Amino acid sequence: MKTKAKKCKRAVILAAGKGTRVRAIATQTPKCLMQLGKRRIIEWIIEAITLAGLKEITIVTGFGARAIRNALKDGNHLGANIEYVHNSRWHEPNGVSLYSVKATVGTQENFLTLMSDHLLPPEIIRKVAAARTTKCVLAVDTNIEGVFDLPDATKVRISDGVPVAIGKHLRKYNAVDCGLFRFDRRIFIALENAFRMGRKALTDGVRLLIENGDLAVLPIGTNSTWIDIDTPSAYRKALREIDLLIPRSRRKRG
Repeated sequence: MKTKAKKCKRAVILAAGKGTRVRAIATQTPKCLMQLGKRRIIEWIIEAITLAGLKEITIVTGFGARAIRNALKDGNHLGANIEYVHNSRWHEPNGVSLYSVKATVGTQENFLTLMSDHLLPPEIIRKVAAARTTKCVLAVDTNIEGVFDLPDATKVRISDGVPVAIGKHLRKYNAVDCGLFRFDRRIFIALENAFRMGRKALTDGVRLLIENGDLAVLPIGTNSTWIDIDTPSAYRKALREIDLLIPRSRRKRG
């Protein structure tokens, strides 16, 4: 019997990186502040989070921190309550960025973690937040053939519904990491252990969660769409498909 986890109230967005692979169209703007139709990329992400029922958002900044703060302010105009944590080591792998929020969310029972360049629909965010398990949770796409830019995606191998391996270079895999997690304090312990081994990526911490049996996967479903805006071609695809990610009937005014 599945156990119901305590309510998830906060989302953490990792927005510290420079986004070098999309520099051709982002110039000196932080990637998350690029316009995608009428809104910036990160504003679409915040809207999806609030539509999923979460209002408390922590944004980890690094490169372009002032520009991000100036653009989003306290988040009130977006229906959110935004606070910021600055990662001065933003040039290091993203596990360092997540670890920087330990003092802010370390005592929270659960919190979501999203990337500032991954667009997912509110329905998926809501499902991950409400997953009936006491384990940490990773949203995965099992529709491998439909994944955009599969070679660059982080792969996941699942056996009997349980994740057993994760990494960009897995030879055998049957799912892809969507960049949406629900964590608790166990991720900070896992990251500390990874750091001791000289490994600083978030995936390194997640790999240790898998080894400890502390991670569950939640398939997003074959009819769901999402995208990692990591290249100019991915940006163009997101621009074409924003209506699929956040239908006009669901959007807030403004």
